[in-house]
Amino acid sequence: NYEAAEESSQLASMIMPASKMPTIYLIFHNFFRALTLFNLYRKHGGEERLTGGKEMVDKMEEWANISMAVFGNKLLLLKAEYSASICDEFDQTRKFYEGSIKSAQDHGNIHELALAHELLGKYELDRGCSTIANECFKKAYTYYSQWGATAIAERTLRTYSLDMNTGDTPEPQLKNQKHSRQCD
Repeated sequence: NYEAAEESSQLASMIMPASKMPTIYLIFHNFFRALTLFNLYRKHGGEERLTGGKEMVDKMEEWANISMAVFGNKLLLLKAEYSASICDEFDQTRKFYEGSIKSAQDHGNIHELALAHELLGKYELDRGCSTIANECFKKAYTYYSQWGATAIAERTLRTYSLDMNTGDTPEPQLKNQKHSRQCD
């Protein structure tokens, strides 16, 4: 429920300490708050959501200057979601998603790899590219399952009506995965 997440995140923002060095809670709060704000902006509008999400992107960019290994895939995923929110050029938006996926692969962040595939799938679905979207959702399902997040994997199956028995998507690998196909 994105609306409840937005409200809870707003309350949490009021009590979080300001710091140059981010804590794990602050990192994930900013990351998921930005994802929530961008999702709600695309769904309901509201410039304050877009502005708030962009502020989180800027903060993640500061942190990425400290450690790309830790923050790189998060930053690129937030940039992809911001780009998708402002209907930026397809090629640039897709490069951000693909960069996030590659960074998550390279650093073994399987949970964020799954999330990046799911969000790329949603982006492709919104563009009308259902075949590519389904491939992304299947990869998200696989990575969520490998991570042990079975409830999220099952939600992914239900939400996107996936048929995992079709065999048309190769088993995802954690390294060297490419996403170069264009929507027909």
